[in-house]
Amino acid sequence: MRPLADECFDSWIDRVTRAHETTRAALFRHVGIEPALAGYDLARGARGLDVAWHSAFANLVERLAWAVQCQNDRISATFLACQAHDVLPRRIRRYACARCWYEAGRAGKPMIVRREWILRASWRCHDHELPLTDMASLLRDVASPISQADLGLATIVAERRRWAYRVRPGALRRNAAELAYLAGSRDGHGMAPPNKRYHARFAANLFHFSADRIGMLALAHGNRHALARRFERLVAARLPECPTVGGGVQAPVKMPYRLRACAPPKSASAWMAPEFLDLLRAYAWVRERRDIDEARAAVFERHFGGLLGLPAAAILSSGNASRAWPPGY
Repeated sequence: MRPLADECFDSWIDRVTRAHETTRAALFRHVGIEPALAGYDLARGARGLDVAWHSAFANLVERLAWAVQCQNDRISATFLACQAHDVLPRRIRRYACARCWYEAGRAGKPMIVRREWILRASWRCHDHELPLTDMASLLRDVASPISQADLGLATIVAERRRWAYRVRPGALRRNAAELAYLAGSRDGHGMAPPNKRYHARFAANLFHFSADRIGMLALAHGNRHALARRFERLVAARLPECPTVGGGVQAPVKMPYRLRACAPPKSASAWMAPEFLDLLRAYAWVRERRDIDEARAAVFERHFGGLLGLPAAAILSSGNASRAWPPGY
């Protein structure tokens, strides 16, 4: 059971352990690998480990290649050459294309997670142009695979969401270039990202704290990107969960004064509440409506304030506001 092309390490090693009904630590011990490595995040290979573990990691690559009878380079190709903050937290690397998995199931092929799908900037399949699906929501039983019926329904849902997002073509091109840069085989020295502004915003974004990470990333790349900007400002505080380049975690800092509240801050798990995105959308619509009302009030004040002798707010709140509205506004 060798790793497939563009498959990430966790996807492949999980397929191996399921096939042999064992754990990662037991598998490592059986083939002569240091079992303690099973507790580390190996998505980035040696880049995600302390220097003291590099020798043990080199042995891991060699022993796994020997176990499945392939070249070392094929094992090394499962790792990402990027920074820690470019990759999704390990517990939520569960996004995949529903159509890719449906077609793989019909063809009798394994359902894999691609390397680029575990990046924070990734939210759509470039083969089928469909938003990714949270596969954890389709698992009825951890021990049994996802059914073809559930994958077919998930594909239909993804198709509907694809047409509802109204994504900008330029944003899609920047996203594709960023993912190719992050998932490409590079040593990270002297290679700048294709778009520095895009990289600074999306490579380590915090949209995974929302109830619908894919939806928020689609908004950020679509015509309603102002809503995503408001979410980013709302979670502008550097949360303790955020990883650092060196592999540690960021120390919590105080939020900007404009975002502070009298109540003590909620724990990180509160950001995952299903109601949070609905609250955010309601807040965004209220702000947008207030901006529209203020713009209309300014127009009325400029055109009719002196003629009617009434303040603009009174005109807008009256039942005759629609008749007083000038052509073209």
